[in-house]
Amino acid sequence: MKKILFGIVTITALAVYFFQTQPHSAEQAEQVKPTTTEPNVDNKEQPNEDSPQQVVNKLKKQISLCRDQSQQQSTKVQTLNQSLVSFFVSELKKGTSVSTLLKYTNLSNINQRKYIALLKDAIVAEQKQQLNITSYLNELANWQGIEAIKGFTNDKVKEMIQQLGDNNHSPSGLTLSVPLDENVQKETLYALLSNTDTFTTYVQSFIKLEGSEVISPATLFMLNANKFSLKEFEQAISSNQFTVNEVATAIKNDIPNEYIIALLQQVPVVDAMPLYEKNTVLYNLADIAVSKFNLPLVKALQTKGITPTNEPGLFTGLDVAIVNLPKSGNLTLAPLDAKHTQLLDYLKKRGYKAHSGNANEDLNSKGVFFVNDFIYQQGAYINKQDNPAQYAYFSPIGKINNNALPQITEPDNSEISQLLLETQHKKEELDSTPRNCSQLFKKLFAAQKLAQNSDAYAKVRAIEKEYGSDFENILQDIDPVLVNYWWNTIDRRTSSDRSDSVFREYLATKEVQKALEYTQTTLLNQTETNVLFIRLLENPYDLMPIWDSRTLPIPPTDLVRLSWLSLEQWQALAEAGFDFSITDIHGRDVYTQAASSSVEAVQFLIDNKIPTVPSKLGVDILDLALEQSYTKGELTPMIPLALQLVEKFEPNHLARVARLKMFYPEVYQQLIQLNPALKPAQGTELNHYMFDNH
Repeated sequence: MKKILFGIVTITALAVYFFQTQPHSAEQAEQVKPTTTEPNVDNKEQPNEDSPQQVVNKLKKQISLCRDQSQQQSTKVQTLNQSLVSFFVSELKKGTSVSTLLKYTNLSNINQRKYIALLKDAIVAEQKQQLNITSYLNELANWQGIEAIKGFTNDKVKEMIQQLGDNNHSPSGLTLSVPLDENVQKETLYALLSNTDTFTTYVQSFIKLEGSEVISPATLFMLNANKFSLKEFEQAISSNQFTVNEVATAIKNDIPNEYIIALLQQVPVVDAMPLYEKNTVLYNLADIAVSKFNLPLVKALQTKGITPTNEPGLFTGLDVAIVNLPKSGNLTLAPLDAKHTQLLDYLKKRGYKAHSGNANEDLNSKGVFFVNDFIYQQGAYINKQDNPAQYAYFSPIGKINNNALPQITEPDNSEISQLLLETQHKKEELDSTPRNCSQLFKKLFAAQKLAQNSDAYAKVRAIEKEYGSDFENILQDIDPVLVNYWWNTIDRRTSSDRSDSVFREYLATKEVQKALEYTQTTLLNQTETNVLFIRLLENPYDLMPIWDSRTLPIPPTDLVRLSWLSLEQWQALAEAGFDFSITDIHGRDVYTQAASSSVEAVQFLIDNKIPTVPSKLGVDILDLALEQSYTKGELTPMIPLALQLVEKFEPNHLARVARLKMFYPEVYQQLIQLNPALKPAQGTELNHYMFDNH
């Protein structure tokens, strides 16, 4: 568990690190093609003209103000949307139907999909208010039977809470998936039933339980129903009350129907809307049973007065069935089996219809398209020519237009009408304030004489097409950054092996000895090598023997992960025996990553006499040091180190020096004092591409 906790802290720290070290968005936005010659910065005929850097600084300031204004406007829009959600919640509490609220969509300047999304948020929020839901983990620490979650105990949960500190409810960007304990003892499950006061208290946090979005003693018990005989189960739950959420979770997880029917006897309100997963707005248990094509349960629920929803303009049980049919990505249905057709026939015989994209079209057209604007999940398209049998089956289904609900197009005296008009006016005021910064970005990159990333990749593709086999050298002559962009393109085109791997499983389960034996007898493929390299950086002492014992080893795809390491981690790798003369599949050595890590990391490599070949394809450490000096507006301490490693100055180096000369003359003077040979010739063209380490 301590390793899990360490992983949580590490993930959180990395997230902060990534945020702090990402390039400024103002320097990655849209750019324009640069001019090809350096202007005279000492034009004495125009003494009042701003210097190139002054122009850039002014534009950056304008962009910053524009972005701040845009963020403020975005925040205000979110506030208006939230006020609308709160109003919907209050209306739902009063008994106003969802269909009624949908009728006012056209009075809002919000598009229909967004309006429905806000209404769904309100439906979920209103239902949550009727349940005991918390995001704090303190509840878990006191539950009896928490051991039903694999690896959890009360003490370990308390330790986790202590480690998380102020973030003990929901650390940003962190998700921890936890499984049930397959070998749980019945005594533990009986202990869950003893949590009288918190039996249906639901914890919804970054901890995700397999099978349910929420965790409660009731949920944990229900997910383990199959550990009991039916008679044992009935006796065990006889003194506890459950909610529809446990029933929904049971349906979703294919718990046998006899257990579900027994559970229903312990649910005081069976016709409530369950929230068994995030943002679910299926209205009742019958809808969920339909989504699982559980016809026997649909019939059993009908005897209790619970039938699938049937609201034209909203959704119907037949909509729910159709969106859950097996299909491919283009909405083409897979072959149906008996459980699908039996449930569909059951609903059709009871008069259910489905919302359709061609509800008003001739059924003898090329196909039939089912889609529901409220559910917004994949519907189904049945092409008459390609699948005549399915078309014959589905075409007789009664069609409902998605606009079946009458729309209110003129304001009336209702509160919702008045609120929507008021919200619309406020948004119109916000929209009237210019907030599009794209033109400023264009001016900024024109002033910097830089090309955007998309232009760089387009240049690479054009050179590849024009020059064929020798094009990498052409890219190098233009700018070595383009070679790195080409390598990025290759890596993106090469997909990872996603098939099951015994070796990757050994690494995941920390079976070090088995992984070691595997590498000694089996050649690792590229994906396995990449995974091992990443894990090695995290745990060099345990995994270095595995790395060194590889049979006919191949290099990793890239070494980018090294740039994430602190100096202490570089040193730890060295102590574990890591060979820093490694290169990736493109021949890139560790210096590029060290330069992206820290000056200390580069000094560490130099002190350890790690070799580098500056004349190789792609950027070298001097390119990076010069770019860092330009980005920071000051001479980076990386420059003297780079000059130790790079003796021959290439056109790409001088192009970057020329950039410093134009935008930071004082920094340029400091640079050429270190080595006068770096002084570029008059008219040297500036580099137009910047390195992006990925």
